[in-house]
Amino acid sequence: MSAGGHFFVAEGKPTSGMKALRRLTPYFAPYKGRLILLGCFLVLGTLADLVGPYLIGVAVDQFISPGGLNTPGWLQLLLGGNADRRSGLSIVMLLLAASYAMGWGMAVRQFRLMVRMAQEILLTMRSQIFAQIEQLSFKFFDEHEAGDLMSRLVNDTQVINQMFGEGLMRGLRMTLSLVGIVISMISINWRLALASYAILPVSLVITIYLSGRMRDAFRRTRKTIGAVSAELQENISGVREVQAFHREAESIVEFQRINASNRSANVMADTLGALFMPLMGVVSSVALAIVVGYGGYLVLAFNPPLVSIGIIVAFMNYVRRFYQPIQELAQLYGQLQAAVAGAERIFDLLDTQVDIMDAPDAIELPPVKGQVALDHVSFRYREGEPVLQDVSLVAEPGQTVAIVGPTGSGKTTLVNLLARYYDVDEGAIRVDGHDVRQANVFSLRRQIGIVPQDTFLFSGSVMENIRYGRLEATDAEVIEAAKLANAHSFIERLPNGYQTEVGERGATLSRGNRQLLAIARAILKDPRILILDEATSSVDTRTELLIQRALRQLLTSRTSLVIAHRLSTIRNADQILVIVNGRLVERGKHEELLASGGTYHDLYMSQFRRQESVEAGEGVPA
Repeated sequence: MSAGGHFFVAEGKPTSGMKALRRLTPYFAPYKGRLILLGCFLVLGTLADLVGPYLIGVAVDQFISPGGLNTPGWLQLLLGGNADRRSGLSIVMLLLAASYAMGWGMAVRQFRLMVRMAQEILLTMRSQIFAQIEQLSFKFFDEHEAGDLMSRLVNDTQVINQMFGEGLMRGLRMTLSLVGIVISMISINWRLALASYAILPVSLVITIYLSGRMRDAFRRTRKTIGAVSAELQENISGVREVQAFHREAESIVEFQRINASNRSANVMADTLGALFMPLMGVVSSVALAIVVGYGGYLVLAFNPPLVSIGIIVAFMNYVRRFYQPIQELAQLYGQLQAAVAGAERIFDLLDTQVDIMDAPDAIELPPVKGQVALDHVSFRYREGEPVLQDVSLVAEPGQTVAIVGPTGSGKTTLVNLLARYYDVDEGAIRVDGHDVRQANVFSLRRQIGIVPQDTFLFSGSVMENIRYGRLEATDAEVIEAAKLANAHSFIERLPNGYQTEVGERGATLSRGNRQLLAIARAILKDPRILILDEATSSVDTRTELLIQRALRQLLTSRTSLVIAHRLSTIRNADQILVIVNGRLVERGKHEELLASGGTYHDLYMSQFRRQESVEAGEGVPA
């Protein structure tokens, strides 16, 4: 899988933080060269930082408070034989300044290199998540909130990016620094080194105790921020309904409740994280006191002293630096826990099995004539709750088949199965004799046009939304499709005609006009099989009759499955199927079904007669 970056196949859901971290390591594979360079910068920067305390100790022992100690060989080479204390101190201070400058320069290079790499990894990860979301089936979206998925794509990847960027760099630098300080301290004076480590077990106990609690706390923060995003997305999408029913106060209360849960989770996580720094600060201060006290003892109690004043000064700096990496690593541990929690949610999404996918031996469906056959099809969304039961039908090429029935009877489900948004549980659906499960999904859907009941328009122009049906279509073809859908006249009245921006979800257009654009989009696609799912439910009767006249010639050249509640849509259908409680109870033409006095007759009497009278009264101009 690849799109705009290097993608990696997900293997097995992470059951622990370490597994989640291991799952993140392949994202660094394309950047081996940069990582090697980063490692060189880290080593050079760490060495530069470690030199500082040592040079300060040398300056004290050799020039500020000389005690007859031997001059290091490297310093003799730099000073020569006649250097005085002032010039010697100046040289050491210049070396100290150079080490600080080198450490700063390496840190800048590390930061720039790591941030750029982290942003590229973020791009790859978000592209991978989006590609996974795009291929998941309707069943997945039936069970997951859009806001939570958005939170995984935006918030969870961001905390990982923060860890990959500055956090990982700081962690590596502090780890190298810690190792280097340990080696330096032991090589300078092992007695003071052991004294410095006396308090180390306490810091380990603190870290182990708080780490488990922090991991659970940060997992909760990732889940609750997903809930906040889901609630926000739902209320933004449903703002009209909220205001129409005057439910603003209730929505605010519910959002505050969910937001408060996120606040509590963050307070707990941040509190636990904040405890590390002051506790480590106390540990560092105790260690420093031990070094000063024990160092003074080694000076005063022995003759000659076992340590020099310069070594004690150097150790004071090393001790502060020794516990500083521990403090920073402890602080980064909280960031790591947030990243692990985010990674677990991301990999849970990436590991979701795509249930609608091409079979290993899937065929490329050739241009079809349009025969559609359902062979004893049964389907359920949930176990034990059948939606369709043993439904069979055959629609020959060019036929118009109408599907009617009470709300919730399974009409839309039937056409969703044809487009393979779901797979049947029993039986088979065939197009020109090919089982749709054995056909390449793209080759199937490109030959099916769908006008849904709830029209979705993308942010962009009218022209772009119609062209979505066939991206390579010319402007002239787009306009012709709009004319066939009787959308051209209202489009011309828009401020910028076909270049008018429709807004998010087509908010600037009426519902009826949005439906006309959806019909134009389907016409432009020119499919062999056309599905109209209550496609004219959002337009007035007069507009519907105009649309039906425009579509009449179009419908005769392709197989059409029409779900409708208006008589005008189904009156001239080649077949009318009546579905009740998921079962096909009647089939035939309009007159035949009326004469039989069955379910269709009852539907007609209750729903269609008054509508037919209205349509007859309004009439349509020739």
